Amino acid sequence: MAGPRARPGLVVAAVFLVGGVVVSAAAVLAVLGGRGNDVAWVSLVLGLLLIGWALAFQRLADTDTDGDPLRPTRLLSTGLAMAAAYVVVRLVGRPVDSAVFGALVLAAWTVVHRLLDRRVRRRRAEGAGDAAGPAAD
Repeated sequence: MAGPRARPGLVVAAVFLVGGVVVSAAAVLAVLGGRGNDVAWVSLVLGLLLIGWALAFQRLADTDTDGDPLRPTRLLSTGLAMAAAYVVVRLVGRPVDSAVFGALVLAAWTVVHRLLDRRVRRRRAEGAGDAAGPAAD
């Protein structure tokens, strides 16, 4: 059984959930109103990702797995950033190719950041292992 939830965590999840519902509703209205352009469709995806992120964030406290409990939240965060980048670039008036390029660059930046974090953790672990090795002799 999970313990009580922290109030700031509930507020963050509620803001993302309400934001996702609002964005999804606006996107559905835009699509059904005949303005079903690419921004409306990607906004619908963005709203659903916001809702999914809020639910995944709430489940972090309930996760008792040996794997990476942050993995779903990280994947949803990357998707959120890509969809938001696309929508913002398109709403500014840039063409579709600029929006796709911006979303892909953002995704690539996230992947590079994760790879560098992994490498830093590996080097720190190797350094801690080397420091403990000679002292054990």
